[in-house]
Amino acid sequence: MRTFIVTFLIWLLAFPAFASQSVPVDTGKVTASLVSSHDSVAPGEEFYIALRTVLDEGWHTYWRNPGDSGEPVYLEWVLPEGVSAGDIAWPLPRPIPTGPIVNYGFEGTPLFPVKFTVSPDAEPGSVITVVANFYYLVCKDVCIPEQGSASLPIAVGESVEDMGWKTEIDAALAASPIRGTVQGGITKTGETVEMSFKDLPGGDFSKAYFFPYEQGIIGHSQPQLVTRGADGLSLTTTPEYLWEDPMSGPVDGVLTYDDGGTLKGTQVSLAVGQSLDIGAAIVPKANVGGVTLWTAIIGALIGGLILNLMPCVFPVISIKALSIAKSAHGERSVIRREAWLYTAGVMATFLLLTLIILGLKAGGAEIGWGFQLQSPKVVAALAILLFVIGLNLLGAFEFGGGLQNTGQDLTRKSGAAGSFFTGALAVIVATPCTAPLMAGAVGYALAAPALVTLAVFMALAIGFALPFLLIAYVPGLLSKLPKPGPWMVRFKEILAFPMFAAAIWLTWVLSLQAGEDGVLVTLSAMLAVALAIWFFKRTGMLGKALGALSVLAAIAMPLSVTANAVVGDIAVKELKAEKWSPSRVAELQAQGRPIFVDFTAAWCVTCKVNEKLVLNKSNVQTLFEETNTAFLVADWTNKNDMIAEELAKYGRAGVPLYLVYNNKSVSPAILPQVLTYGVIRDAIAEE
Repeated sequence: MRTFIVTFLIWLLAFPAFASQSVPVDTGKVTASLVSSHDSVAPGEEFYIALRTVLDEGWHTYWRNPGDSGEPVYLEWVLPEGVSAGDIAWPLPRPIPTGPIVNYGFEGTPLFPVKFTVSPDAEPGSVITVVANFYYLVCKDVCIPEQGSASLPIAVGESVEDMGWKTEIDAALAASPIRGTVQGGITKTGETVEMSFKDLPGGDFSKAYFFPYEQGIIGHSQPQLVTRGADGLSLTTTPEYLWEDPMSGPVDGVLTYDDGGTLKGTQVSLAVGQSLDIGAAIVPKANVGGVTLWTAIIGALIGGLILNLMPCVFPVISIKALSIAKSAHGERSVIRREAWLYTAGVMATFLLLTLIILGLKAGGAEIGWGFQLQSPKVVAALAILLFVIGLNLLGAFEFGGGLQNTGQDLTRKSGAAGSFFTGALAVIVATPCTAPLMAGAVGYALAAPALVTLAVFMALAIGFALPFLLIAYVPGLLSKLPKPGPWMVRFKEILAFPMFAAAIWLTWVLSLQAGEDGVLVTLSAMLAVALAIWFFKRTGMLGKALGALSVLAAIAMPLSVTANAVVGDIAVKELKAEKWSPSRVAELQAQGRPIFVDFTAAWCVTCKVNEKLVLNKSNVQTLFEETNTAFLVADWTNKNDMIAEELAKYGRAGVPLYLVYNNKSVSPAILPQVLTYGVIRDAIAEE
């Protein structure tokens, strides 16, 4: 009995030698140890040992492909006879921006499991000692190579699991990517690489990301633009140096996606030179806040209604309202005819804009809502047109019947062509504004197939024209309108001044787009208009001829306006901000700073209202200073494909768009189009 007790005590004292965790090794910025799924293993059994690393806060190590720089975690095993080890079951990496480059790696407490097998001939009662020599590069502001060694004895005998470490190892294995059913192909065209995937598992692929196992295939620091199709997915990015020679063999890697709030990954082998058919493109719901076809149509309809209340539309809408007020107490058929002609002008112009957008996008252009105002020629011509309408409203001259409804003749009930033209003009001047509910709907439309795009834009057109149709068909509304009288003459003259104000605003927009030369040309064209009016009032043929020449000059001069190469400096200076770029966002994320990104344009009225009422206020500037928030401005006043691509990533086809990155978050929060101090504060403070 004494011998048994002594033996038991000796075994008990020796038990810590066979514990399922090694002595932790502090290598500097990392504390590493070996942990085992088993306290003891049976002969022939498989089990897992994992390198467990606890990194200091803010430091990271690297995946098997470290990205633009770095070195992967390395394990060298020293094993006794009869024990074999497999490969590392790598955990899912995440992109780690570091200045202008992007690395793939881990922070926190990553676990690196490895499968071991004990020989069936292992002798029960023996002890196998597994030794691991490990090396890793650990980085924050600087990079430090660290290494160490740890040993873990495992008893051979009855299989005994360590439920604590086994649970943690099993969780790491479950989170590691495995080979599934996903099929993939990769092709290079010019300076673009497209990766296509089919047979995807269930999950949200709106922010899908592909991590190749090998460096030199894709640009790690470049965005991967997601296109979701009915039958699959494609990611578009830039090629790297391995494409300089003909690529052979498959490209292996991991495709990550969101599965109910959990990041998951699946191993994929991409066939080089093969492009899979992913079906008709659809908009990922996560990119547009869950927008579907019907919600987009409803949002466009309501957004079109609200668009009538936006300040950019007021000068033209008010003239149409004056026209209806004059004829409200006359024949109902005339009112309805003019309302339908106005609607036809709205619908036709929306249709024309949509077809132009579809044509330009088919040609590879990045285009969006308000695209025509990115052309200095269009802005100059529109400023001159509003100036002409203002003069006409003041009674400086009258158009003939063919252009009725743009000035004094606008108020005549016989203005059929004018009603149509007013609807067209209202659509053109409405494009600087984006009403609530419009952004997601328009973004959805421009990323969807052509028929869906047409359906959504037609819903927007119907919503925009609907108020005048309702007035024409609801007797109660007509009866509440004032009766015609002398007040209408005075009111018509008053309406000239919003027209002049709009012309001044467009000229200011032009100063940002085309500089002082563009402003000079536009003002000269306005002078030519004034000369033409004066000449046409002369009775002689010479006056008529000079008037015609002046009109031709006024038409030709806007066509000579060209965009200035330097755009956005004024906005950046006014807002005390920096210019936006993907590389600058990456740099700031690497520094751990919150980021506020303002996608704006000089012609965007909603943007300017937010700037004046919110962003330029001292409390917001103080908030940015106290939280060390970087303020970036992406100025879309002139055409910019990089900004258009970024807008498309978030399901937007126009500005404004406001993004907030919290510390090192890869994905930003999307703020409402109408800003308040509280909205910005809460977004920056949110963890």
